[in-house]
Amino acid sequence: MPQLLDEINRLQEKLTTLDERERLLLKMFANLLETHYEIGKPQNVLTSEEYDEVPGKWELWDGMLRWER
Repeated sequence: MPQLLDEINRLQEKLTTLDERERLLLKMFANLLETHYEIGKPQNVLTSEEYDEVPGKWELWDGMLRWER
């Protein structure tokens, strides 16, 4: 498994005090990496409820990605 994906998975297990938004962002990032690396048995499959919460409208503000809800 790629090193970055391993580290994201490790962070998900280690950081137990994340709020729900932070937890979803980590899972979303891991999900994107699993898709990119075509992982056969992904660990970060999103539920339909999580998918509904995934930010989808991105804008660039002063070089930083932001989304509107």
